[in-house]
Amino acid sequence: MTPLASLSDLSDLTGRTAVVTGGARGMGAAHAEALAARGARVLIADLDAEVHDTAADLTARGGDVAGVVLDVTAPDAADTLRAALASFAGGSAALDILVHNAGIMHDWRELDVTEPDELDRYFRVNVKAPYAITRGLVDLLRASEHARVIIISSTWGQVPDGHSFGYMISKSAQLGLMKSLAAALLPDGILVNAVAPGSIHTRMIPDEYYDVEVASVPLGRLGKPEEIAETVAFLASDSAGFLTGQTLSVNGGALRVGI
Repeated sequence: MTPLASLSDLSDLTGRTAVVTGGARGMGAAHAEALAARGARVLIADLDAEVHDTAADLTARGGDVAGVVLDVTAPDAADTLRAALASFAGGSAALDILVHNAGIMHDWRELDVTEPDELDRYFRVNVKAPYAITRGLVDLLRASEHARVIIISSTWGQVPDGHSFGYMISKSAQLGLMKSLAAALLPDGILVNAVAPGSIHTRMIPDEYYDVEVASVPLGRLGKPEEIAETVAFLASDSAGFLTGQTLSVNGGALRVGI
């Protein structure tokens, strides 16, 4: 009979190494905090140099966290992460947790004012970058006995509502990427899942849309970054060891039917 106390070990990430892209603030910083709180070494990457301040803050609070300035769309992004990991984790040959959080939503433009080149930008950041980085680091994931890839998508990727066209199309594509990666990497024991947040209180929601977003959530409030981070931590843990190719929707009841 398994002692009850040992069940808590399922959430323990001690000794595991994680990468979180887009980790300087908001949900990315919350993901890093949740993983570090469970014992993981966390490398956070972000285009903003603020990533170093976030890493320093989490380290001062007891985490093992480092930061690297990174453009996820750069051709050498995976190589940059590989070098930063080797320095941070002491030459560790394994990557246990890869969280693709970096993303853009720079407008709320509708179909008739969304130019094709805008779609290109969304796809470079939201789809091509997670693909290229996963591909570039797949040997490090294969070296782990607990490898997890977690893509932060969106409820709007499941059920688009007709605005923010580039964002919604790219977020839908992320879910296709997740399922394709899950199928391709399953023989290696690498589990790939997505989290689809609803309306979360971050800087991505402009002030002028705040009340509209709150009104759209059945629970009557925006979600907290920490609530998404807890889902990420679950997917990163042994508790989710039989889960792959799935999308967990965390949206306050805003989505009742998804893909």
